[in-house]
Amino acid sequence: MHYEVTCISCKRTFKLYEGEEQYKQLKERKSRLFYCEDCKHKIRFDAIRNFFSYY
Repeated sequence: MHYEVTCISCKRTFKLYEGEEQYKQLKERKSRLFYCEDCKHKIRFDAIRNFFSYY
């Protein structure tokens, strides 16, 4: 089973499959902001890069 949601960053539609953390958040309505794997990777990479730029 899966749900189709829209990435809040790039506005592309992607699927959340059963067993994923975002799928659990959707079912429990803990979050309504979802990011696709590409955007999630970019955000994580930018955060790491910004962390190390301070040192």
